[in-house]
Amino acid sequence: MKSEPTLQDYLSVVIEHRRLVIICVIVATVVALVTSLRLPKVYEAKVRFKLDLSEAKPVFFSEIYTPTSVDPVESELEIIRSRTLARTVVKKLGLNFRVQGNYRNFLDSISVTDNAPLGRYSLKINDDQFSLAAKDGNIIGEGTVGTMFDIGFLTFLLKENPKENIEIVLMDIERSVEELQDKISANQIKNTALVLLKAKSTDARLAANISNTLAEEYINYSLATLRESARGSKEFIQSQIEIFGEELNKAEEKLRQYKEQSGIFLLDESAKEIISSLAQFETDREKSLVELHEVESTIENLETELSKDEATYGAYKRMASFPTISTSPIIISLRERLKDLELQKQELIQSGKKSRELMDIENKIQSAEEELKTATKQIALAGPSVKDPIFQAIISKIINNETQMIALQSRIEALNQIIARQNHRLKQLPEAEVNLAQLERQRLANEEIYTMLLSKLEEAKIAEAMQIGEARIIDFATVPDYPVEPKTRQNTVLGFLLGLMIGVGGAFLIEYLDTTLKDSKELEQLTGSSVLATIPLVKNKKRAQIPTIDEPHSQIAEAYRILRTNLAFSAAAQPIKSLLITSTSPQEGKSTTCINLGITLALQGHKTILLDCDFRRPMLHRYFSQDIEVNRHGLSDVLIDRLKLNDAIMKSSIDNLFFIITGTIPSNPSELLGSQKMEVVLNTLKDDYEFIIIDAPPALGVADARVLGRICDAILVVVMAKKTTRDATVELKDALERSGEKIVGFVLNGIDTASYYYRHHYYYYHHSVA
Repeated sequence: MKSEPTLQDYLSVVIEHRRLVIICVIVATVVALVTSLRLPKVYEAKVRFKLDLSEAKPVFFSEIYTPTSVDPVESELEIIRSRTLARTVVKKLGLNFRVQGNYRNFLDSISVTDNAPLGRYSLKINDDQFSLAAKDGNIIGEGTVGTMFDIGFLTFLLKENPKENIEIVLMDIERSVEELQDKISANQIKNTALVLLKAKSTDARLAANISNTLAEEYINYSLATLRESARGSKEFIQSQIEIFGEELNKAEEKLRQYKEQSGIFLLDESAKEIISSLAQFETDREKSLVELHEVESTIENLETELSKDEATYGAYKRMASFPTISTSPIIISLRERLKDLELQKQELIQSGKKSRELMDIENKIQSAEEELKTATKQIALAGPSVKDPIFQAIISKIINNETQMIALQSRIEALNQIIARQNHRLKQLPEAEVNLAQLERQRLANEEIYTMLLSKLEEAKIAEAMQIGEARIIDFATVPDYPVEPKTRQNTVLGFLLGLMIGVGGAFLIEYLDTTLKDSKELEQLTGSSVLATIPLVKNKKRAQIPTIDEPHSQIAEAYRILRTNLAFSAAAQPIKSLLITSTSPQEGKSTTCINLGITLALQGHKTILLDCDFRRPMLHRYFSQDIEVNRHGLSDVLIDRLKLNDAIMKSSIDNLFFIITGTIPSNPSELLGSQKMEVVLNTLKDDYEFIIIDAPPALGVADARVLGRICDAILVVVMAKKTTRDATVELKDALERSGEKIVGFVLNGIDTASYYYRHHYYYYHHSVA
């Protein structure tokens, strides 16, 4: 069963592929460093200013005015980030006028009209004179250095001679606005009404100009909004004063003439009471009418402001218009309720009943107005969302004014009903007194309205004068000395980390995609069999080498001695005399293992014979070429009775070690190896030798090894690290076990002792030999 990987396994993978990791780290770090050094320098300028959180209150209907419940700071921040202010800054600074290179500081007072032809232009310098040429080379205008250049759609001042031609580009203003919005950021300074506004640009001076200009434009916008509201109220009141002044003069003149003609100068107490009530109610009605006219005027101005951008706001203007709202069944129902409540309120006021009942009615009126405001908002904002903060502020004002207008209309309707009742009472008086009472009522009502309007005019003048705004710049932006981008050190560190991540990720990806065997632990988990030895990689492959003879004190020779010892332990329960050595595919080191294992057994005093049964790719004769005097026949000749067994056996230069080469290559190797004669040969050799080591062909693809395995005592499988795949190993094990052969264990060949996993395994031996 495969165990979970440990930290050591992960570390081993990284160290195994350390070259890849190092290359990725170096490349990513160098690329990040070079890129950072080549990127244009970006400067950031900061301006600190105070927000305008004041809200212009109306001169009229203050009793039904309710401030907005939105976050005032966030609303002002959205205004600062809005397209409206950004467009103003672009036009004021000529940001849709691009100058190639570092020549923008040579120009000043840049102005580009909205209908300017876009494209590339060239400013050709000739001493103190210059000419502006279009892309096609046509001269558009000529100017002088130090003098304002104006060709209608473009105006600028070339302050000094740049000594060479300048390429300029006129861009679409909307695109420039979007780019500017990406370069600015505005954030509240914690727990204050202050804002830190930042602007970025490749020109340090321009970054400071953008910051300061945007802050100033916000202050101007806030102040203009406050003063426009107060100015509108004042102008409206002045127009109403003229109207009611004339009405008052007419009423007084009619009253004087009637008194002279009728001779009636005084009214009785009943008539005075009716006249006083009528005058008060008519005054309230006229006041409400004035307020209603002001609200309608305000709504009209707001809808006009929306119409400035018909493409964006046109649908909202139509949906927010009064007729759409006033025809809603919900609005009609709420209006009727407000009218009834206003009637009850006026009757209670007239009867002089307790203030507690009056307070209950006023609470009901306030509740109805809140419902009216909610319903109005739902209708006015029924269209698609527009996130422009200035538009949202306008819509919010329209909603408030629509609510106030409907409430005023309900009040006026209620007052009209009360006035009608009072007029009915007045008609019951004698005719002469009725006429005098009506004239007296008109004069008194006009006088009170006129007095009220004069008072409101003074209030409006004071309000306009006081609208100075709270917004002001605390710290102006200065020209930055150092760029904020690119951040070379930070980018280099990030490049290093990115390279490390890519390298480590690549190492694990390679490890995941690599299905070859890596170490003995993996091989044992995969097969469930023991790994009897791990053979180090032979790095010098220029000639056939036998480590147990040529380098008896090497790690490789020691590994074969370990294999010999582990085989002896495996044979403790059941003796092994004939051992078949095979592999999954060619060039996995089975022949080398066969020869070196035979030598170690012989050196220990065991009489051993090596059989080369790999008729398809024989190797034994290459290693023992010096012990073969002539080109002799071998095992295949014995199996076909062309040669006697004793004549095929050859003595090596090592004591106790004998071998038989393949001989003539047959056309039917599997049949020969599986023949009765081969079994006789093995049995004969078992009588004369302690160990028979058989070099068999690879077990996958051909049946030779499986045929031989049936007549051998055990099978030893050799696999090559980083070459033999896991699937091939499992397939070989399953195939041999299905045939009934006994696998005594595995040998993992070609292990790199320099790797992290195996380094400590050979540390002791390496230093003890040294």
